[in-house]
Amino acid sequence: MPPFTCQILVEGIKERVESIISHGDRVFLGTNTGNLLIYSLDKAQDGSFHATLEEVKGGLTRRSIEQLGFIKDTYTLISLYDGAVNLHPLPALTPTQTLLETRGALCFALDTSVIYTNEDGTTTTTKDPTLKQVPAVVTLLAVGCKRRIVIYSWKDGEIQNPPQEVNLPHSPRAIAFPTSKVVAMAYTQTDHALLYLDTRSVAEVVLPNTLHPSSSTGLTGAMGMGMNAISGFGLGGYMTLGLGAKSKPSIIKTAEGEFVIPKETSTVFLGSDGKPSRKLAIEWPATPEETALAKPYLLSILPGTATQTGGVPNQTPNPVLQARSSLTLSVAQTISYPFGVLRPNRAVPPPQYSLRLLSPSSTSTAPLFLISAPNDRTNLATEGSTLWMFNIQPWSTQIDELVADCKYSDALALLESLEDGILPDKIKRRAHIQALHGVALIAQKHFEAAFEIFLNLDLNPAKIIAMYPVEISGRLSKPESSWIELFGEKSQNNSGTSPLLEDTEPGAGSANVAVIGEESGAPEGVTPEPSGPKLNSKSKEYRDAVDRLLEYLTQRRQKIKLALSAINIMSSDAAKTTRLSEASVDEIMILPDAPPTALTPEQLFKFAQIVDTALFKSYLAVKPGLIGPLCRLDNWCEVSEVQNELRARGKFTELKFLYQGKRMHSEALALLKDLGEKETDLDEQLDPTVAYLQNLGPEYLPIIFEGAEWVLKRDKNKGFHIFTSEEHVLPKNEVVDFLQKIDPMVSIRFLEFLVDEKKETESSFHDRLGDLYLRSALSGDLPSDVKTTAINKFISFLVTSKYYHPDHLLASLPHDDMLEARAILLGRLGDHKAALSIYVYDLQNFVKAEESVGRKEYIHVTLTLAQILQTASFHKSQRTRCLYDASEALPPT
Repeated sequence: MPPFTCQILVEGIKERVESIISHGDRVFLGTNTGNLLIYSLDKAQDGSFHATLEEVKGGLTRRSIEQLGFIKDTYTLISLYDGAVNLHPLPALTPTQTLLETRGALCFALDTSVIYTNEDGTTTTTKDPTLKQVPAVVTLLAVGCKRRIVIYSWKDGEIQNPPQEVNLPHSPRAIAFPTSKVVAMAYTQTDHALLYLDTRSVAEVVLPNTLHPSSSTGLTGAMGMGMNAISGFGLGGYMTLGLGAKSKPSIIKTAEGEFVIPKETSTVFLGSDGKPSRKLAIEWPATPEETALAKPYLLSILPGTATQTGGVPNQTPNPVLQARSSLTLSVAQTISYPFGVLRPNRAVPPPQYSLRLLSPSSTSTAPLFLISAPNDRTNLATEGSTLWMFNIQPWSTQIDELVADCKYSDALALLESLEDGILPDKIKRRAHIQALHGVALIAQKHFEAAFEIFLNLDLNPAKIIAMYPVEISGRLSKPESSWIELFGEKSQNNSGTSPLLEDTEPGAGSANVAVIGEESGAPEGVTPEPSGPKLNSKSKEYRDAVDRLLEYLTQRRQKIKLALSAINIMSSDAAKTTRLSEASVDEIMILPDAPPTALTPEQLFKFAQIVDTALFKSYLAVKPGLIGPLCRLDNWCEVSEVQNELRARGKFTELKFLYQGKRMHSEALALLKDLGEKETDLDEQLDPTVAYLQNLGPEYLPIIFEGAEWVLKRDKNKGFHIFTSEEHVLPKNEVVDFLQKIDPMVSIRFLEFLVDEKKETESSFHDRLGDLYLRSALSGDLPSDVKTTAINKFISFLVTSKYYHPDHLLASLPHDDMLEARAILLGRLGDHKAALSIYVYDLQNFVKAEESVGRKEYIHVTLTLAQILQTASFHKSQRTRCLYDASEALPPT
């Protein structure tokens, strides 16, 4: 049953209506001549309404009344005309109070909420039964003016002074309250901003470039609703935007903390932070001329040529009204003008009419109004405009009828639109109807809508998986005739398809009821029954079904992961739990339908195993190339069940990530080694192992050494890079010890890396580097050129390093060799005479001696050299030069 019924309320309105608002049994129309038409509504026994013109309030202005609104707690009508906002107390509408601060007004918006004041003076919008709180009804009026906005407030009907005024970079032409502390503003159709009342700061809203439009299935009112989708809307006072021009921007509140911005053919959902609040946006078939909210539906006036009704293209240019669920974005109803409710004595009008001023009322359950008028001026002057009223069917009646007809989606739409308390069994009915509706949608192949329901219900995921083919569900697989039993209903027969599913008609153009996929080989000892009409596992429908399951399982696993993390349980603890394969199907199916946070640890383990196993099988079924992300994540797949299938499919990279996620690093390295030994290219052999080892932390040092040994034996350069990664800092002493056992030259290279690149200052590493240099220099197994290089490195190290212990290295030097090194070390120890004597007498190298003096900043060293040279057998010119240098170093006398 469609959610809205419509009727003509008033015909022959000669003035141009510019704004509409209703409250209770009154409808107020503002005209372009400044008149306010007041109609009273009477409800007939058949449920229809009759409008009587009660009063024409003239003299307010000579210009248009551009916008009307209503403050419930003060029983006051608000109007916008002559560039200012005015207050008209009801019922007399006098005296009129013009809010002087609003000169230059362009638009306004209202918000009414209950604010609770705690004992400590803090305020909140949430009622806490455990605290003593004082409630107050607070109404905010935001008026957009030229380059500024003015905020008025009322508390329990008393206006609070003075109003707040905030200067803006542009003039807001449409505004709304996502929350009582945030004002959303539209400067133009493309420029939007948020005003945060607490800080009086303004933030620009940047609409996303890429949208994910909803896919309409042609369902009439078929949609799935979230568990908390409607409760707490707290919309306060509705107001009409008085949209007289199609180009006027619009902002509409849809729920507490959420609003939408219509932009061309898209309607984007945003949160109070200005960021998209949903992954999807509404994609209309054409650019809406106007959009309004009658919760939970967004209704838009669309060009008639861009839409279709009941699957048949609309062939007239008359506009149509389309309703979308603001929760699921699906099409709830599409009706073409003249809406099929013309009176019998009227002829069908020519297809030249327009609709405008789509206006909700001031209460959450009140009707919606709009104006229709002929486009031809002559017809308009003769016929006038017509006021239409769209009412919502009685809630309980619709729900009962829709459930009886297996129209579960429509029933849920109405159920979710009810405030808590209207139906005493709302929660119970919701869970029951949503589960049934989800089953019907699966059978009808409306997978996306079905999973939107299942996820919000916090169902046992095994029940969802059981409706899938055996290659995905395994031993959990159930025939379609048993699906309803999984969700609390008895099967009506034991053969064929359930009549409940057959009677659930999704709408024109939909496929007949069918199950998902084809059955493949069943596990040993299990023979699943046929699951209705089969689909080819390569078909688009089959892929779509599994894709929706993947989305559901992915979201579900996130909730399970959070719950496990909250009790400090990781997938590495899986070895301590009962394996999923050891539990019977009945034990799995009786796991509770509850959010993960309400489950016991053992139940959480089972949920995690069920979900991750199904994810693995689903990816293999339709997206084997994307199974990698699942293997990379911390998961609860039983490796013994997974690894053989991955090996058989050649998914070695994925298997490596699975091992890695399970911290089975030895197995991962063994796999990489096996694969590497089959490669002929050295890079392909070793690089994967090197990269893996570089990502392991110091807690896996024995495994790192084990894996690095194989790499170092193949290529020392690649093996060296395992220990220089920036990912983790490994224990340096242990690394040096390990590398020294493998190859001292690699150990030298690592110590050089520490000293030269990492600027290591710890003496022990400098001592070790000096020791290794010395051993290399003294080694008799090295070629002469390599040995010379080692000696030079050792000498250079002794000169440049400041952190080694010279006495330690001096004790290791041979007495009759490495004299230059001995001279450098003696000099470091302060025995300059002995050091210089080696240069002069043993090495007979004056240049080195002079360089040694140059490295010292002490006069006595130079004098010592001079004294030695007096007795040395150097050439006279050299002695003379040195004595001259020594004299130059002496202080003047």
